Amino acid sequence: MKTLTLNTFAAIAATLAIAIPAAHANEAKDAAAGKLLVKSDACFTCHGVSAAKIGPSFEDIAKKYAGKSEDAAEKAIEGEIKGGVKGTMMMAHPSISANDLDEIADWILSLKK
Repeated sequence: MKTLTLNTFAAIAATLAIAIPAAHANEAKDAAAGKLLVKSDACFTCHGVSAAKIGPSFEDIAKKYAGKSEDAAEKAIEGEIKGGVKGTMMMAHPSISANDLDEIADWILSLKK
């Protein structure tokens, strides 16, 4: 019985050793793609990486969601991009694809310090 338990544990550990770095690699890839999208969509006109312009810096946006789960933070950022932010100059961007929104949110959240 101990052999089965150890073999099962070893199989799970091996699977996690492969899956966890792969998941982080995908997030890093999405974040890099997100930065390119932010550049191409002229987001830097209103937002700096670390300095506020017309809108808050991307680092400050990331900090705003520091206490939320990754999924909740991503959904909130994606919603603000797609729907705009009432009471601010942040306009809606309804034509941005779900994939692009995800990559942009991943990049913004990668700026958390």
